[in-house]
Amino acid sequence: MDPETRARAAAYGRPFAPEEVIAAGHDLAARVCRELRRAGLPAHVQHPQEPSPPGASVEVECQGEHAGGLHVRWGAPELGAAGLRAAAERQDPAAPEWKRYGEVVVLMQTALIGILRLAGFSVVPAEEVDDLAEGDVFVHADTPS
Repeated sequence: MDPETRARAAAYGRPFAPEEVIAAGHDLAARVCRELRRAGLPAHVQHPQEPSPPGASVEVECQGEHAGGLHVRWGAPELGAAGLRAAAERQDPAAPEWKRYGEVVVLMQTALIGILRLAGFSVVPAEEVDDLAEGDVFVHADTPS
C-alpha cells in the first residue's frame, strides 16, 4: 500500500493495519479460496475496483479492529441483476426475483460457514462483526503463533 493512501486514511481516523497484518490476511485469503475450490465452489480474492465474477469473493479487512480477517461474499451477478431489475421495474422491494436472490445468498452463507468450519477456519456470520454485512461470512484472522 502506498504511503499517500496510508497517510490519507490515518488523517481520516481509519488507519490501515501494518503491512505484515495485511500480508497475513492475504495468505489467509489464499487458503480460504483453496478450500472453497476443493469443495467445488468458485472462489477468488477480491481486489478494489475489479468486477466480481460469480462465486465466493474473499476480501481482506485492512482497517479497524478486525484487520487481517476476511469477508466472504457469495455473488450471483446474473440472479442479483434480474432481482434488482424486477424490484426497480415494479417499484416493489419484495419482488419475487429479488427475494429469491436474497434467499440464495442466505443459503450460500450457511454453506460457506459449514465448509470453512470443516476445514478448520474460525468463521461466523459477518453480521456478528459488522451489522451492515448481512449475508456475508467473516473469517477471523489467524492468531499469531
